[in-house]
Amino acid sequence: MGIALIILGSVTSWQRTLIPGSFDGEVQNIVTYEVDQPGVDDWVSLSIGGHETTTGNDALVCMEEGSIITKAAFSRHVFVDGQQCELPFPRQALTDSVVPLLLVGVLVLFGVPLRTRRNSEPQLDDES
Repeated sequence: MGIALIILGSVTSWQRTLIPGSFDGEVQNIVTYEVDQPGVDDWVSLSIGGHETTTGNDALVCMEEGSIITKAAFSRHVFVDGQQCELPFPRQALTDSVVPLLLVGVLVLFGVPLRTRRNSEPQLDDES
């Protein structure tokens, strides 16, 4: 159950970035919503070619209202008004993906030797 929730959280975080989607059109209706730390963890609602999406405010590095953008799915490269721009790695999505993997790695690292030691203890038979 825990692994399923970790995967779901990671997938949701990546879907809230522009990286998985493909876009082609004009950027319109940019609205920034401040969350807990203004300017750091804000999110942005915008429309690209009539497709409404939400993303982190870091995506605005590459675009602004009225920009014409083209982007292939699962790419960080965006063509904005004919010029290439690279979307930054989304901090939240990376954190939601890397931290659980590190935790699993630590659990495996410390969990496997314990099981191996228990199984490797010599068995004494009572043949008296």
